[in-house]
Amino acid sequence: MTGRYPHNNGVLRQSQGPLFDGAHSLACYLQAGGYTTFIAGKFLTTWPRTTVPPCYTHSTVMWGGYTDVAVRVDGVSQTASGYSTTYLGNRGRSYITAALDAGQTFYLYEPPQAPHWVQVTRPDGVQDRLAVPEPTYASAPVGSCAGPPEADRSDKPAYVRRTNETTADAQLMCESQLRAIMSADDQFDATMRLLQSRGVLDNTLVILSSDNGYNWGEHGRTEKFVPYEPSIRVPLLVRWPGHIPAGVDTSRVVSYLDIMPTVLQAAGFVLPASAPRLDGESLLAASSRTTGYSEYHLDTDNGNVNTWKAARTRSWKYIETHNESGGVVFREYYNLTSDPHEANNLLVDPYPNTPPATQLSRAQTLLGQLSSCSGSGCIR
Repeated sequence: MTGRYPHNNGVLRQSQGPLFDGAHSLACYLQAGGYTTFIAGKFLTTWPRTTVPPCYTHSTVMWGGYTDVAVRVDGVSQTASGYSTTYLGNRGRSYITAALDAGQTFYLYEPPQAPHWVQVTRPDGVQDRLAVPEPTYASAPVGSCAGPPEADRSDKPAYVRRTNETTADAQLMCESQLRAIMSADDQFDATMRLLQSRGVLDNTLVILSSDNGYNWGEHGRTEKFVPYEPSIRVPLLVRWPGHIPAGVDTSRVVSYLDIMPTVLQAAGFVLPASAPRLDGESLLAASSRTTGYSEYHLDTDNGNVNTWKAARTRSWKYIETHNESGGVVFREYYNLTSDPHEANNLLVDPYPNTPPATQLSRAQTLLGQLSSCSGSGCIR
């Protein structure tokens, strides 16, 4: 929403949601550019419930849950009757319809609860954290989806070694999440059909993605928050005929930071000279990025995962784990070509293919540059 890394936008952990720089956010820029703006779904976990998200012409905001959940519509408390994913899809399409009927250009941001977990009681009476599918999909076949377990995690930092989620636990989680996301697929399909029926689909930039990846038993974990591939990788589908070639599966190194500059370029919006520079690059232009960067800051709401920073290319990843004073307490290096599951930390175990000192030095330097970068300096 800001096109900037946490170390630049100032929101380092969930509790700092109220620090969100709304004035320099995607919705505010688009509204200033003449767009009617809508949100139907989750905004920020700790955003004050009595405060309407900035720069949305109309908003339907929820804070989680699947059935008959609490929402605020333009700041007014209501109950969203029925399954929340379906409710939000209907709200989003009502917003689109109103904008098209009025001849307005529009921006819709629709982040549902699915497939996040909630606290549920299983048939055996055990309390668990699972997603809740719509009844239609409660028993939909999904097959085996748990990730490969890691037998030896002695080469991982302490916070990773502390968790011991089993493959069975992960299978329950991923089954529930895959079934829950099926309803989101239905709502996305219905929205695309609405755009097509109104004759505007091919003149609409459509972006489908996820706010984070998820561990389904890899490294003994479920949840997100960690620098490993299942957690940091997200799907990204972008559609805009005449501007983005159809059917292209690109190997481009892409960051979520690229969403905002892409949308602003598509809308023809030029940042004011006084605005903070964006850390990403537009997907509508050729890329000069070779390295992805991720950062996470200690947040006790998330199981005491240490602060970490990671640099990733197509072939390797380098990670530094920090203590509360900012000192590096653990380092990891993975050859993603030969070890895509990140099982072998080449800086701990005596592998014969430990990276050469020059390569390790380059990775450390690059990570240091990215951890304090801003604007175009973040494209490396």
